Amino acid sequence: MKRKFKNITVPYKYYDKKENYTYYIYKDKKYYDLNKLFKVFLGSYLIYHYEIKDKIKEVYNLSDVLYDLIQNYDTFNIPSKYKKEYSTMEYEFINNLQKTLKDNKLNPPYVNKFSYEGRIVDSKNYQFTKNVYYKYKDVKIPKRIKSDIYHHNYYVVGGTYYESLYYALDDVYGDYLEYQFGGTKKINNRTHLKAHNFDDLISLIFSNTNKFIIHVFQQEYYSKQELDFLNLLADKLNNMGYKSVQRKYNSLNTTEYNYLKDNHKYFKLLIHNIRYKKEERKYQKEILKSHKL
Repeated sequence: MKRKFKNITVPYKYYDKKENYTYYIYKDKKYYDLNKLFKVFLGSYLIYHYEIKDKIKEVYNLSDVLYDLIQNYDTFNIPSKYKKEYSTMEYEFINNLQKTLKDNKLNPPYVNKFSYEGRIVDSKNYQFTKNVYYKYKDVKIPKRIKSDIYHHNYYVVGGTYYESLYYALDDVYGDYLEYQFGGTKKINNRTHLKAHNFDDLISLIFSNTNKFIIHVFQQEYYSKQELDFLNLLADKLNNMGYKSVQRKYNSLNTTEYNYLKDNHKYFKLLIHNIRYKKEERKYQKEILKSHKL
């Protein structure tokens, strides 16, 4: 592990270009599984039960529930005694997805023509992307595969691969989950922070810890176990004295991106990109520093 990632005491989310995968770093270890990470960091995470072919299954991530559902939608069921493990929103989402699968009404995936034109070719990524496109371009329901190039699990649909099942479902399913926190006490206010899956929500909390609060009207987005977990996480971060790092963006006007017609604007865009890269490096250093308490 690189020296700059040593001594991280607050879980740090990192996308590794070489591995082509995102994971958390905590106390000099990589964590690909949120259940394992938070069992170590907090001593607790989530648990979900459901039934397939009259057999009860137990998993620790909602995406695993969804994957078993799309593979076994004819026999999938959540017994009444386990319904409390899901929020009302999650339960409805699952039921609607199951009905859509039974009625064979998933949207056909949009399949882009395979092309690497205009890109700097990474041979590993090129080969993996090409293999996925030609082998799985006719797949209509997200399928989990193990890459023999990157040695990680991915979800494929319509010839495209994703790290997360949620993003793969976005291609073929018209519904989505929603989790809110922060902002004002007014419903539907634009200041509320939102995520469309629980994994992204956790990442959002780490980057906006100072704004973390779940108002009464926002509690409907969560199950009791999710609220308990989030409160435990927030208390832990506060007790550690962790403060998230906020970024200030300095972007060009949209028209300057769309209508670069003269040398002056090209030069201005070049200067902007140089500044952006410097700000990006500085911001990443600040984030790393904030995770080393």
